Amino acid sequence: MKNKHLTHLMIVLCSVFSCTQQNKDDNTMLPVSDKFKDITAANYVDRMFKAVKHYDKEPRYFIRPVQNNCVFEILVNDIRVHEEYSMEVLGSPKSINHAILQSGPQTVTVRMYPLGDAMKRAYGTEKTITTLLPTTEMNISVVNYEAFNISQDLDDEIVVKEYHSPTKEGSDEFLGAGLPYYEYTFNFNAEVPYKLQGWRESQDLTKLDKDSLEAQVLSYYKKLKKVYLTKDEDALARTSFGDFLIIAQTDYFSKRDIQELWDEIRGNLYKKNMDFQPFENYVMNFYGNGNIVALRHPSKEPIDSRLRGRSAFWFKYETETSIRVFFPSIDLYLPKGEPLKNLRRIE
Repeated sequence: MKNKHLTHLMIVLCSVFSCTQQNKDDNTMLPVSDKFKDITAANYVDRMFKAVKHYDKEPRYFIRPVQNNCVFEILVNDIRVHEEYSMEVLGSPKSINHAILQSGPQTVTVRMYPLGDAMKRAYGTEKTITTLLPTTEMNISVVNYEAFNISQDLDDEIVVKEYHSPTKEGSDEFLGAGLPYYEYTFNFNAEVPYKLQGWRESQDLTKLDKDSLEAQVLSYYKKLKKVYLTKDEDALARTSFGDFLIIAQTDYFSKRDIQELWDEIRGNLYKKNMDFQPFENYVMNFYGNGNIVALRHPSKEPIDSRLRGRSAFWFKYETETSIRVFFPSIDLYLPKGEPLKNLRRIE
């Protein structure tokens, strides 16, 4: 009789453990490409270093934006590369290689917004500016270093393209003066030694049912939140590997660079007293010509300036001296031929 009770107890305990483990797997097993399923925290650096190719000449492309009387967002090939919602002017050029998957024509999109309350925050003025001004302008230079691995001297910088925001015919007045938003595009040619698939073979997510897509994105974000809260290093390594491999390859990372990258990614799991904020007041944004989706706070005012344009996946955390925030960009895509449940990080 005693043995029968013991056997029954073991069956119950095993069932409970099995259900608990199954629930954990259901909650935290995020979709990932088959080629990355064996990625772990232990092999992340070595596997990425092995995958990154190096070349005799490793070209890098940058943008130098200079704005006046506007705030803005810049996209390359419909991938966000830089945004500025304050009065600050970019001091150093911004790398854009991560948005260039192969040689050939590249498209730059500039989205211009009125200053709004930026003047108030910077200079204490009382006026809110709700339209673009006659004096608004946005000038961009695309520059290239043909062999960034050999020399990064300013003398080696080549101006590939310069573009100035359009003006009215016969005038210096900005063409979009009086508007609440203005967008323009221009192209330039890039020559890079690599050719990546990235998100180019994704389904056009703009054609999917919006409610179903939003629900799936939220499901992914919620599972990723559990990865952070449970400090699951292996899950974070698997799901982020492909996304960061694009950055590592396009910027030709060394093993030291990759180690520093992983240390930063891993370190984000251990920020003190993480306080995740609700997934709310966001908009569903599409990038990569409809191949990428992300939930972000709106770019247009009115919006809390601290949240403007930032990821809807975010949390507060504590340092020794203050409370800070972390907004990782979680961009998702869906390879062609795969069901919506396989929506995952870009790779």
